[in-house]
Amino acid sequence: MRLLQAVPAIFMICLAVGVMAGTAGLNFWDGFTPGARFFPAWLAGAGVLLSLALLLTQWRGTDAGELDLPDKPGALRVLATVAGLVVLALLATQVGMLPALVLFVLYMLLGVLRAPLWPSLLTVLVLAVGIEGIFVRWLAVPLPTATFF
Repeated sequence: MRLLQAVPAIFMICLAVGVMAGTAGLNFWDGFTPGARFFPAWLAGAGVLLSLALLLTQWRGTDAGELDLPDKPGALRVLATVAGLVVLALLATQVGMLPALVLFVLYMLLGVLRAPLWPSLLTVLVLAVGIEGIFVRWLAVPLPTATFF
């Protein structure tokens, strides 16, 4: 087993530990219903189990897959996506979640994926109306709002 092949599984285990640590103060069960920690705990547990299974498979050498790293344009797209996600996280607290998501999706479609303009704009419109209609109005999910307006 090469260390490079184990990196995704190790990353997922670290991410699961971070999720469990980040949700430590939340209730797993709240009366008769699942609490705020219920889904993250199950998701983190499943991630750890699958990651351990992947590590075991790689350690035993039964994984027949070859390591397939992206070429230079693919690696640049990955880095651009990670940079966009970081900017999205920082921007969501400043301009609000919905405008930040609109900008992120536009960036991804037009800048990273080089998609055509009009289908991209239509996709962003459907996304914005869908998030506003479903999450904000119907489900009453409190999304982050702008702090400087």
